[in-house]
Amino acid sequence: MSNKRRMAREAALQLLYLVELGRPDEPRRAFQVYWEHDWREEGECRLCPEECRNRDTPKSRWSLAVNRLAEEAFTRQLVDGVLEHRAEIDKEIENRSLNWKLHRMSAIDRNLLRLAVFELLYCDDIPPKVSINEAIEIAKIYGDKNSPAFVNGILDKIKSSS
Repeated sequence: MSNKRRMAREAALQLLYLVELGRPDEPRRAFQVYWEHDWREEGECRLCPEECRNRDTPKSRWSLAVNRLAEEAFTRQLVDGVLEHRAEIDKEIENRSLNWKLHRMSAIDRNLLRLAVFELLYCDDIPPKVSINEAIEIAKIYGDKNSPAFVNGILDKIKSSS
């Protein structure tokens, strides 16, 4: 289960990043493009046929369709939740991040924090420790060398205050 959820969190981070960059300009379209592109087998992608045709391995991370559906559902929950509650989430992050305005944070750190704060505030079925640990691990992959500590510090303050 955690592996599917980790991949869903990574997908949600990538989608929020795309939405923030305005590529594509509508969140629903970003979601559609991401799943059409990322989950098709080698040579089937309509969005980048040359790139996919030249790959040695299939793009799909899943051998079973049910795994993909589980990840897609959790990803949608995360992305929709962050977008719906973004104003409250951003306020919570700014209130806990001393000397850091949201616009000064890297897009990766900012969106990863949004995801984790959404989980902390709105997902009662996920233990806070899990949300924080997952965010730190994803920060190690996508962020810079300071991202894990930065993300941990802000999330710990938010967890302590709730």
